[in-house]
Amino acid sequence: MNIAYFGNDWHIGCLETFKNNGHSIGHIFINSEQPFNVLIRQYASDNNIPVTTTKPDVKTIESLLQQGIDCLFSIEYAWLIPVPENLSDVFTMNVHPSMLPHGRGTTPVSWIINSQAQHAGVTFHKLTNEFDSGDIIYQKSLSLAQDESFETLMIKLHLTIPQLLNEVLSDFENLYHQAKKQGTGSTWPKIEINDRVINWNMTTKQIKGLSAACGRFGVVARLNNETLLVNNIELGQITHEYLNGTIIKEDDDTIVVAVSDGFVILMKRNIIERI
Repeated sequence: MNIAYFGNDWHIGCLETFKNNGHSIGHIFINSEQPFNVLIRQYASDNNIPVTTTKPDVKTIESLLQQGIDCLFSIEYAWLIPVPENLSDVFTMNVHPSMLPHGRGTTPVSWIINSQAQHAGVTFHKLTNEFDSGDIIYQKSLSLAQDESFETLMIKLHLTIPQLLNEVLSDFENLYHQAKKQGTGSTWPKIEINDRVINWNMTTKQIKGLSAACGRFGVVARLNNETLLVNNIELGQITHEYLNGTIIKEDDDTIVVAVSDGFVILMKRNIIERI
């Protein structure tokens, strides 16, 4: 297959998987010129593959097909890829980090860590003109550790997806033509900044869960009329007499805040920004 690849650095291993299975990459699409696209831009340069950073429209896709592209493959690509009608001779495939039809949406990993562990997995499905709704080509569930976090699950996906893609490609046409329609399932809303705010009445366990689900994107801490976006917090449990949300201690490195069953340590070096 000659593939138009829509993605970024995070799952760049898929490019080698295609190559090792005898396929070629004819065009690469990335969302924008951002730091997490450094490796894939270099890969494209080293292999003389054209790169597009703008949102594709139907004419762009039709032009690719006229140039000999016969597979559209996307993974961690933010924009909807418009699928022209009458694609009987073209393969399309997207990789989604949940067991569809459950977990449609843009932030499934955070939801899986927060409350939907039973739907952890990877789904390969056909592209349609609606996000995450295409027929399922192949999927496999993932087991989570008791202390799984956004960051550890993302690494598991980084390591697992190229392996699963290899399994798909080993019997691709058969799997593709036997793809099954999705059921009703569920769509999980995008986790916004207000969903990441620490409520100081939470327990340390609840705050740890919130932090684990947000990962590098951080949790929001509101203190003394200031709003901080912080990642990599620490927690401890102890009986105390402070009111929830009270600053117990502050120095050049930390802010320690009381919660019902202990305290939260905000490391100042991990403050991403003041909002």
